[in-house]
Amino acid sequence: MKILHRAVTVLGLSADKKGRNRSIRRKMLNNKAYTGSLTILVATAALALSSAAFASSSALLHASLQTDVLPQPSSKQTNHVKSESKNTTSMACGNVSVQVLGSGGPELDDGRTSSAYLIWVNNKARVLVDAGSGSSVQFGAAGASFETLDAILLSHLHTDHSADLPSFVKGGYFTNREKNLWVIGPDGNGTMPSTNAYVISLIGEEGAFKYLSSYTIDGKDDYTISTKSVASATLKKPFEYAVNSDISVQAMSVNHGPIPTLAWKVKANGCEAVFSGDTNDKEGNLSRFAKNADLLVLHNAIDDNAGRVAKNLHMTPTQIVDIATQSKAKRIVLSHIMKRSESGLDALTEAITVVAEARVYAAQELMNIELLDDN
Repeated sequence: MKILHRAVTVLGLSADKKGRNRSIRRKMLNNKAYTGSLTILVATAALALSSAAFASSSALLHASLQTDVLPQPSSKQTNHVKSESKNTTSMACGNVSVQVLGSGGPELDDGRTSSAYLIWVNNKARVLVDAGSGSSVQFGAAGASFETLDAILLSHLHTDHSADLPSFVKGGYFTNREKNLWVIGPDGNGTMPSTNAYVISLIGEEGAFKYLSSYTIDGKDDYTISTKSVASATLKKPFEYAVNSDISVQAMSVNHGPIPTLAWKVKANGCEAVFSGDTNDKEGNLSRFAKNADLLVLHNAIDDNAGRVAKNLHMTPTQIVDIATQSKAKRIVLSHIMKRSESGLDALTEAITVVAEARVYAAQELMNIELLDDN
C-alpha cells in the first residue's frame, strides 16, 4: 500500500529504470616527485629488496595499473575491472564484486561523489556500504536495482557517508520492491544520534520527511525499513548479522575522533570485503580485522603532515601502508580521496605496491572490482 507520499507524487512521472551509461571522468594526477615520509618509505622498501624482487615489484605495479572491461552484471553496469586471475576452476571466492559509487569526502569541488560502495553478489546489487551525497544517483548509473538490495550498512553518520539515505527511500517508491530492508550503523553518543534515531528523525512519523514514514511501520507499505544501532563491537567480539543464507556481515568499532564509527566486513560466496570507514586506527586492530581479505578499502583523507585534529579523525598514508602490508589483503582500494591527499596518491599507491603483495587501486566513480580466488 503506497499511502501518503503517493498523494504528493506527480503520477505522470516515471522512474527511468534503464539507468544511464555515464562517462567516467578520471583526474590526471600530478606527476610530481614523491615527498615527505612516503618518499623515504618507497626508497627504503626498494633498497631492502634484491634487484630481482624489485623488478618483480615494478612489474606488479605496472600490472596493477592495467584494467580492462569484463562482461557486465547488467546491461547498464560500467567500468567492471577484471581480476588479475583467470583461473576459475577451483576458486573459493567468486561471483562477487565491489563497486565504488563514491570515492570522495565532503568537499564540494573535488569532482567526486561522497563515500559509498556497492557489493554485487551473483550479478545482483545486494549490500550498500555508506550512502554519501550523490550516491543514490550513482546507484542508478551503475545499473543497480533497489529491489535486490538487502541491507544498507553505515560506517558513521557524517553527511558524506549517510546523507542520501532519504533519497534511496524516495527513489525506491518508483520500483517494485516488496522485501524488507535493513539499515544498520553505529550507536550514538553526546555528539551524534544513534542509527535508529537518525532514521526516525529523517523518515519517522515526526521526521523531516515524514511523508515517507509508512516505510518505517510494519505492514503499512510494500516493505518495511528496520534499523539496528551497533553499540559495542570489538575485534574479539564483533557485531555479526546473517543478512540471508548467502551473505553475512561483521562490524568492529574504530576511532574517528568523537564520532561513533564502524569498520564493516561483508562475506559472500567465500569472499570477504572490508571497509575501513573513516578512522585513525588508534586501536591498531584494522589490519587484523581485515586479515587475508579479498579486498580492503582504506580511506586516504589526509597527508602525513596533517595537523593534530585531522590525525585524530583519519589515518596517515604511512599508517595506510602499514595496514595494507600487515593485513595481507589481496586487493587494496584507496578511497575517500580529498584534495589535501590526492597529490600524494601516486606515491602512496607505489609504496603499497613495493612493500605489500596486494594489487592496489586508486578509487574512481563506478570502478567495479571483481573478487576471485587467486589459487
